[in-house]
Amino acid sequence: MSSRLSKLFLIILTLTLAFPGDTFAEDFRLLRIGTGGLHGVYYPIGNALAEGITSANIATGLIAVAQTSGGSVANVQALTSGDIEVGLVQADVALWALRGEGPFAGEDGRPVRALASLYPEHLQILVRRDAQIQRVKDFRGKTISLDEVGSGTLAAMRIVLAAHGLSENDFNPVYLKPEFTTERLADGKLHGISLVAGIPAKAIAEIAGQEFSFVPIDPDIASKITHEHPYLVPSVIPAEAYPGRPEVPTMEVNALLLVHEGLDEYLVYAMTAAIWDEQTLTLLRSAHSQGRSVTLESAVHGLSVPLHPGAIRFYQEQKLLPKEEPIS
Repeated sequence: MSSRLSKLFLIILTLTLAFPGDTFAEDFRLLRIGTGGLHGVYYPIGNALAEGITSANIATGLIAVAQTSGGSVANVQALTSGDIEVGLVQADVALWALRGEGPFAGEDGRPVRALASLYPEHLQILVRRDAQIQRVKDFRGKTISLDEVGSGTLAAMRIVLAAHGLSENDFNPVYLKPEFTTERLADGKLHGISLVAGIPAKAIAEIAGQEFSFVPIDPDIASKITHEHPYLVPSVIPAEAYPGRPEVPTMEVNALLLVHEGLDEYLVYAMTAAIWDEQTLTLLRSAHSQGRSVTLESAVHGLSVPLHPGAIRFYQEQKLLPKEEPIS
């Protein structure tokens, strides 16, 4: 959260506690945006979105705030329980939630709808060179962080492991957000970490020295994964995405912005308009280099769940979606 919004939130909280029965407490509403860990990309992107939505003044007293979270799976759970109103979620996780598959197996489909497709996220596996890990199969017997329970990274890594004939029983898995793993990796307490995030990710950039290397995903295996999981597709970590690093084959998935299907249609329409306002786009570009990939032209590409009616209305007005034919 920017310092300006942080101060504003603290003032509101103080006044609300001081005057719990006052009219003031009824004159504002928090729009909570679930993001991820502090060292990922969801958090700075979510902060920029929150500031842009708040500044747009789309509803009297509406204040958007970004919240840290466990990641994609946790954000879906929070959306459907009413703990947040908006969440950043990987496209594959969004589809599983809608269908009651993967981490949501055995459940009814979750009532999630898309507001926008934002940018591609890459699977990044960074390991110590002295761990002698050249490929995913070399995880056997090693200590590898798979990110926090509730993260999209963990969900994706379980798919990647299975595609290589591995499970979490074949090595020593650790379940921590990147901000809690980088020091352990540098100290040799971890052999590697994994993260699905935009590039460059702060957690990776901080320690991507020559004593570390990226583990590639074989393109043939990646293609097989895509056959079963269409929104997890072959990709590359571009050369020089991290200084001095060559191109590395991996996989990517789009980051989506989701809301509950029952969220007010006008609010979603206004929120969608605010996100694509030039002021918000400027904030996104300043928040993180990945923000430059957030464009209106790609807003409806790579969606794995239906758009919310409020978002549909906006994109139809922008001629990004066809107008619905009248019923005769």
